[in-house]
Amino acid sequence: MVRARPSSGRTRVTPGETGATVNRPLRVGLVGTGWVAHQHVAGYRSVADGVIDVVAACDPRADVLADFADRYTIERRFPDATSMIASGEIDAVVLLTPPSVRDEVIFPAMEAGVHLLIEKPFATTGGDAVRYVEAAEQAGITLAVSQNFRWFPEYVWLKERLARPDAGTPRYLEARSFQNRPQAPGVWRATERKLEMAIFSVHLIDRLQWLAAAHPVTVSAITRPGFDESIPGEQFTTLTVEFEGGPVARITSSWTSLALPVQDARVDTEIGSAAVGRVHPMAGESWGRAQFGDGSDEVAFADDDADPQMARSYGFSGREFAEAVREGRQPAHSGRDNLKTMGIMEAAYLSADRGGEPVAVAEALATAAHA
Repeated sequence: MVRARPSSGRTRVTPGETGATVNRPLRVGLVGTGWVAHQHVAGYRSVADGVIDVVAACDPRADVLADFADRYTIERRFPDATSMIASGEIDAVVLLTPPSVRDEVIFPAMEAGVHLLIEKPFATTGGDAVRYVEAAEQAGITLAVSQNFRWFPEYVWLKERLARPDAGTPRYLEARSFQNRPQAPGVWRATERKLEMAIFSVHLIDRLQWLAAAHPVTVSAITRPGFDESIPGEQFTTLTVEFEGGPVARITSSWTSLALPVQDARVDTEIGSAAVGRVHPMAGESWGRAQFGDGSDEVAFADDDADPQMARSYGFSGREFAEAVREGRQPAHSGRDNLKTMGIMEAAYLSADRGGEPVAVAEALATAAHA
């Protein structure tokens, strides 16, 4: 449902209405015009053309904003999110900043009836995540989280393969990522205490909770820093998640693996197994294999430099968000759904701080905001 402030001059759309207003593209304003903004625009133009129209962007860096907006022919340009939201010219904000920038954008957008697609992690604490979701639901605002890694082709295939009647029920899930991803001092990430898991493993966590299709209960985790002691955040993470009904998930992710990169995942059921993988976490060919009972499947997915999988994944995420707004339903990657992802991640950080002891996800989501 697209809602607008009475003073904005925008047309309010209610699910079930017909006509050009309902069918027009969702007018989106981007908050932040860095690297990830380019990925979003490329993805929208690849797979969400006619569904999303990026009509505005804001960035306090005037030169960066001008270069970005000129490149993509975006006419409406603002120095900050407040003025962009107040303009009345957008239906939704796509928030692309580091996680420290949240309240000052999220709550003004909700007050203006503007929907929200937020980059992961969409909050700095479990308590904040709950606060945003509850506020969005009370305001009638669609809130989604940009967990775009779900839309990499091998994971789309894996989700669909596990949904078939012959696949059984997930019992054990595992994801591994070993890559050499050195962190440079001086950038915003270099000062973050929550580092590898908040930036990368959150994608692995989200994929496994999505595939498990069950509520997480407890998490045990260990983290380690990288080789440069001036960077306080973790660069190695391993965690175990227990879900309601018995499924167990294991995730291991390293940014300090100097050679032999690995990116893979598997799901075991009472009938068989399925696995997916690729060499590079965000580019290149990927594959999937499954064997359930007497049947087996094997697929491969090429990457196209002119229309890369990475950008397309952002496009599919944005399209699902826009279509959910249009249809008046919750998107697959809603804030409510992402509470499971945030709960696992927050519980993992608490567990690591406590020497690896199990932490309940319910406790992690109840942590006070900004604790």
